[in-house]
Amino acid sequence: MNIFNKISGIVFIITMISACSDPLDKENLEAVTGDDVWGNPAVAEAYVNDLYGDFMPSNFNAGRQTDETLDVINQNGLSGFLQGTITENSYNDFPYTSIRKINIFLEGIDAATFSAEIKDQLKGQALFWRAWAYFRMVKAYGGVQLVLTPGSSTDIDAAFVSRSKTSECIDQIILDLDNAISFLEDKSSIGRIDKCVALSFKGKVLLYWASPQFNRTNDVSRWTDAYNANIAALEFLDGQDKGLLEDYGELWHNEMNKEVIMVKRFQYPGYANGYSQAAMRPLAYARGAVGANMPSLELVNAYPMKDGSKWDPVTMDYSVLHENRDDRFYASIAYNGAEPFISPMFGNENMWTYWYDKDGDPGTGINGKESRADNEPQFGDWAENLIPHGSFYPAKMLDRDITRTTVEDGQVDWIELRYAEVLMNMAEAANESGKTPEALDALYQIRARAGIEVGSGNYGITASTVADVRQVIMDERFVEFAFEQKRFDDLRRWRIFTSTFNNLNNKALHGLRIEYTGAGARPEGLTDINTISDQFTVTVIEGVQPTSVVEEDKYSFFGIPTSILERNSKIEQNNTWGGTFDPLL
Repeated sequence: MNIFNKISGIVFIITMISACSDPLDKENLEAVTGDDVWGNPAVAEAYVNDLYGDFMPSNFNAGRQTDETLDVINQNGLSGFLQGTITENSYNDFPYTSIRKINIFLEGIDAATFSAEIKDQLKGQALFWRAWAYFRMVKAYGGVQLVLTPGSSTDIDAAFVSRSKTSECIDQIILDLDNAISFLEDKSSIGRIDKCVALSFKGKVLLYWASPQFNRTNDVSRWTDAYNANIAALEFLDGQDKGLLEDYGELWHNEMNKEVIMVKRFQYPGYANGYSQAAMRPLAYARGAVGANMPSLELVNAYPMKDGSKWDPVTMDYSVLHENRDDRFYASIAYNGAEPFISPMFGNENMWTYWYDKDGDPGTGINGKESRADNEPQFGDWAENLIPHGSFYPAKMLDRDITRTTVEDGQVDWIELRYAEVLMNMAEAANESGKTPEALDALYQIRARAGIEVGSGNYGITASTVADVRQVIMDERFVEFAFEQKRFDDLRRWRIFTSTFNNLNNKALHGLRIEYTGAGARPEGLTDINTISDQFTVTVIEGVQPTSVVEEDKYSFFGIPTSILERNSKIEQNNTWGGTFDPLL
């Protein structure tokens, strides 16, 4: 029986990337047979395009599950990971339906009648996505069911297959990536998976495999493998004219720039709806939502000074926190008095997030102060600008050009992998495998791009030991990749999730309450914050709800959900969740 008769239909998402073929000469795309696919390269390409819709990340909202973001006034909003309430059912991600689609394709593609070049390109993309799918599960649970053929069941989740060892899954992921690399084109100009993506991702997989989450005995050979893979990726990327974009702030506005490796494209007309950034903007410039990616004071404090030294909250003055920071700070953090960063503000006003005594009555408002509300008074004093609670908004990755009426239609591309991450992955593996000078050189490149002064040649980095450089790498990743969906897994793979939050002051995330206390008219419009910094009082405040975390082992590997265990008696629960499966093997 033809393998394509085993499925009832295929949903095509042809416009998920901009590299769509000419319109398919097919009246009914849901009634697809093997002859359609193996005899028609356009239909085969559409089948693979559907995998992009299944797997390509595109989430601009980091969520309140790390120390990057603060809660919102009158809401706690912390995820269960920060409320200490996670159970074995808190994380459920088993994309076996999509894996089966891949296996069907890989089983049949060699029989296709179109050119070997097209077959190879499509096969390479499918192999990459299978590696991607399995790594997504392995970094969450450890070893999972390795299913590499279509089988006869329409619900592979229900098939009676035992979990494979974690090491076996990693081996298969690397095998799929190596095979994908042999088939893929060197560099795509339109957002397809190419050798640049597959080589970079291989380095990332091996970095995780070497990290404490999986590597409790600190097997140096794993770090060496990760180093070699990332060096190979960097050498190839350099040969394809990839590298660090000179201006960090333009990374998300200069589309398909040289730093972009893996990208989900949002562009008219093919993906006209775009993504919503309503919740990432002040309510006056948004519509119906607020509170996403609100920077915590912990993140703000982490940005280095212009000379590469650390911000010291004990000795430094928060009223001038914006002075002499590195370039990434200004590209990422909208602070009180920050220059305009979205189109409705251009030429009109800076970012103001202070409180002031609006009515002259010290008995009204909060602590005698009301929030400023001069742009959209219909929202009320409670809403304008101060809703983030901690006085900061995100400036990074926003579509500068959309307005309040088009806030749902952001067109900035989501960059899933970029050159800086590969460079940082190499640096971490180099440091752990006895090549600390190489790690430092990579850090110098990252800091030089951030506009940090070279100083005595070390860009403010005084660390020299493996342990100290490791901490510098952790700190640098925090700010370099803020809001880019890296922090959650970084905390997990380093096994510092629990300690990070337990070490917070009062186990709470923090923000600032900024009050205008100057004489005369309060600042508004394009008033230069540098001329009036001394007219504000700044108080550190705690988030609405303190964080609460469970033991580290439960973050390293999540529990297998009850629904998965109940439909397959061969699946064992992880040993850190009361079962017998060891995810470290």
